[in-house]
Amino acid sequence: MRERTPRKGIDRRDFLKGAAAGAVGIGLSGGAARILLAAEKKKGPAPEMARRRFGRTGIEGSVIVYGGGGLGPAAVSLLEAAFDNGINVFDVAWGYGRGQAEVAIGKFLEKRKVRDKVILTTKASGFRPPRGTAKEVYQALKKAVEASLERMRTDHVDVLFWPHGASDPRQLENDHVRAALRDLRKAKLIRHFGTSSHTNYVRTCEAAIRSGFYEILMPVANLCTQNPEKAVAGEEAPPRRGRRRRGRKPLDTRDMLKLAKKKDVGIIAMKVANPGFLTSKTDDLLSAAFPGASPLSRHQKLYSWLLGQEGVSAVVVGIRSASHLKEAIAVGRAARGD
Repeated sequence: MRERTPRKGIDRRDFLKGAAAGAVGIGLSGGAARILLAAEKKKGPAPEMARRRFGRTGIEGSVIVYGGGGLGPAAVSLLEAAFDNGINVFDVAWGYGRGQAEVAIGKFLEKRKVRDKVILTTKASGFRPPRGTAKEVYQALKKAVEASLERMRTDHVDVLFWPHGASDPRQLENDHVRAALRDLRKAKLIRHFGTSSHTNYVRTCEAAIRSGFYEILMPVANLCTQNPEKAVAGEEAPPRRGRRRRGRKPLDTRDMLKLAKKKDVGIIAMKVANPGFLTSKTDDLLSAAFPGASPLSRHQKLYSWLLGQEGVSAVVVGIRSASHLKEAIAVGRAARGD
């Protein structure tokens, strides 16, 4: 897509040109810059949050997913602000705060009565299928899902991720769990199922895609995994005084994302701006992607850049404060273009 002309009357065009150069295909970063500058001038209504189709689930979700790690009942006001600004996908897990993230979702839904307008995803944290019959596995998973639904004060979840944090394709091959997931969908307790992966994520997610079973995935994907050769170029600095070195060697996610698009599997990318999944070369890559001055923050650049990559439906952002939310909303609105 060609670069769009900045809105009339907005200064610092060099900033916008530099930002626009960073996005691949859709001019995201230039759009984000324009929105930030337009907000400063307070002219006209803010654009809506961009939405995309999440693969063959058919879900139309916001490109920014509210990441509920660390979310607690006291943060309901943040959930309300996110919803009011166009975020309609909220991601939690059984294990986040020992269920407290799901409790927060429940309080939000009880207060706002918007269940039909939001997409809820949760993860089967720590679920270990019991040894036994398919019926026994189903009953165990059903009991856990029902407890999750009770915490969230809803009768169904839109996506259940199991395993939560798969690290080997063999973890995806439990026929009893697959049957249980299908039966949970028949019982209308879940609508779709997927898996997430933090380790060995390329091999694991490619296996999930090729299986034809999983409809949506949450893998690690970021600027470094899309530029692995440059992300690890040169010699890494040794750890200082025994401290863990920032970042790790990224796995190349380019072919996996292309395969997901080909097979119509939705991708919600995670660890997009997490320091532990970036490298010491990240800022060099950002400088090349966003040459010159830019009004975008480091996180906004990382989110915007990845949303421009083939096969990415959305990015999950761990929102812990109003400032986090404001940054994410600007990127999500910009993804529409202007």
